[in-house]
Amino acid sequence: MATTEKEVVEQHEETKSKNRNRKQSSSKATGSKKESSKSAELEKSTKEVDISPYVSNVDGNIYAITGLPEEFIATLFAWVSRSPKSFKEHLRQALAEEDLSIVGAAKEFPKLDEKAKKFHEKWTVGYGHSSVAEHAKAHIGIEKVSRLASSELELSNTFLSITEYSQRYQKPKRGDWHNPFINLKGKKEAGLADKVEEFFNKAFDNFELLIEGVYTHLKKQFVFSDEYKELEAKDDTKAIDRKLTALEKLAFEDARYVLPLAMYTQLGMTANGRAWRDGLAKLGVSDYPEVREMAEQIRTEISKVLPVLLRHATPSDYQKYVAKKAKTLFKPAFPVEERQPRVRIINIDSEEKALNEVYALWRLKYCNESYQQAYQIAIRTPREEKEQVVRELLHNMQHFDTPPEEFHQVKYTVEFLVSEANWHQLLRHNRKTYFTWNRPTPYFGITIPPRIQEAGLSHLVEEIAALSQEMYETILDSGYPELADYVVINAHHRRVVANFDLWEAYHLINLRTSEEAQWDIRQTFEQLYQQLLQLHPVLISQAKRR
Repeated sequence: MATTEKEVVEQHEETKSKNRNRKQSSSKATGSKKESSKSAELEKSTKEVDISPYVSNVDGNIYAITGLPEEFIATLFAWVSRSPKSFKEHLRQALAEEDLSIVGAAKEFPKLDEKAKKFHEKWTVGYGHSSVAEHAKAHIGIEKVSRLASSELELSNTFLSITEYSQRYQKPKRGDWHNPFINLKGKKEAGLADKVEEFFNKAFDNFELLIEGVYTHLKKQFVFSDEYKELEAKDDTKAIDRKLTALEKLAFEDARYVLPLAMYTQLGMTANGRAWRDGLAKLGVSDYPEVREMAEQIRTEISKVLPVLLRHATPSDYQKYVAKKAKTLFKPAFPVEERQPRVRIINIDSEEKALNEVYALWRLKYCNESYQQAYQIAIRTPREEKEQVVRELLHNMQHFDTPPEEFHQVKYTVEFLVSEANWHQLLRHNRKTYFTWNRPTPYFGITIPPRIQEAGLSHLVEEIAALSQEMYETILDSGYPELADYVVINAHHRRVVANFDLWEAYHLINLRTSEEAQWDIRQTFEQLYQQLLQLHPVLISQAKRR
């Protein structure tokens, strides 16, 4: 009788378990006991490590980091992307293991060199020489803030250096979310808090069902593949385990599309005083109470490290006026339009004009001509000759190379309709790409990951999307429009307009169309690349280099 898929998978699990048991020796068991004892001792010593000289707030979720070697701080922030531990836990462990030599730790945060303080009060604050503030920087660890709040923070200034917890690699936990109604007083608010909590738990239920379902589907495909047969023939259980672990990560990478924007994240951030000041002032007029509270906590903690430079890290009267006035001038509407993810170029010059611009700038740079002279020559130069110059200057570009600086002068405006999961990746390119975006909404359709569709589990995403819209409208009707955004899920689409140049297009396309890129954003930039190939075939020809 033919073996069913389920039986094959069960046989594989049983065989894998037996193989592991067979390979364990008594010496390994002894070593395991020693390792366990050593691990327990390390865990105990780690908990006893005093990190107060290095973080401004030992017990809080937001704290300034100081007194540590700069390279170690960068490593500390990098760890969080691939580990469920917090920055403080990693710091305690590193100190317990004596992995670094820390010199000159700041023992008292309130203490600041008096001469430096007077200098900044006079020149930076008194005379408005903001560039001076760029020489002072602060490192901040931020934990337990929503994905909605983290996106506002990341977009608050283009000069913030950020490493964020990755939902692609770290599996969220039930209850790790921000319920915006929990701390509000009133019977109506308590009822909304319960309803929102119920929705979040239902979304997490489907998240877990999707992980299990997609993983089972992928595992069946793997067990029946030639790759599995080859590994099984070699008795390579480690390789099989690695593959199964990778498949499980793919499963929860896709399952996260049903999670709400309220899910907690954590970030490691570094910025100079000026960037912090301007970014925090912008966050101070956010519609979200969580964001305003977060900004105030960040300002408090950074002020312990940069007490003078953040004196004006609050919104100006003009910023407050604009934020308030805009709401009276523009009323929200939710038209039902296209619901499929798309990329649309809405502003682009002809390639002839773009070639003239780039060619003229090269002549200005290398031929000592004025821009007017160079541009007139560019117009008279045959197109074939200009195209050949571009091809020669792009020849031999490798994936790590950047295009000529003159490409910055060729501009594009593109409208994206992408999932919230996609947008959270895209927004990190805000240093050289300028975004305008609408607020989260459940009205522009959803993206269902292909693996979920193949596993026959689309209904689990559609169910949560429908409940999300229902909850969203309930919150709107209750008079809390600014809090409705928390129940929008990662699958929902957001409309974004991006302004960037040809130089940045090379960076974005090269990075986001690679095999390592997440499938959703890779599809977006494949679409963009194909459209640009039609319009600027010569100029964009070397953008995709991986």
